[in-house]
Amino acid sequence: MRLLLVASLLGGCIATRAPRLEERPRWHLQGDGLLETECVAGRAFIRKSGKQGFGVALQLKSRGDCRVSIDTVKLVFPRNTIELPTIAPIELRGRSMIYAWLPVPFDNNAAWNAERNDATLDLGVTAGGRAVAWRIAVQQR
Repeated sequence: MRLLLVASLLGGCIATRAPRLEERPRWHLQGDGLLETECVAGRAFIRKSGKQGFGVALQLKSRGDCRVSIDTVKLVFPRNTIELPTIAPIELRGRSMIYAWLPVPFDNNAAWNAERNDATLDLGVTAGGRAVAWRIAVQQR
């Protein structure tokens, strides 16, 4: 009897496994994640996703000298908005390109458990002295 119980318990351990990386939920862009202004073109890439949030790489290509600042960062869910820290302003000289790292820290584990998997990352950007909105639709699946 004991042997049967131990065998059934071990069988359960063998049958269950941690999900592979590609099976785990992660945030993805919904759409192109592009920004177009007079002095800079931007593109967003989600590079990291986990229980404590996600991280976005922002590719910025200038068309000439351009100062880019991200003045506000908000993660907007249908029922709530999370205000996030900004990053330092970026000086682009001439026709240049840079990648900036934008962390998006929040309790992603709670969001997943509450089935809050659709959001918009709203960035208030000033590029070349002009304010623009950069809205990046994201989904966790």
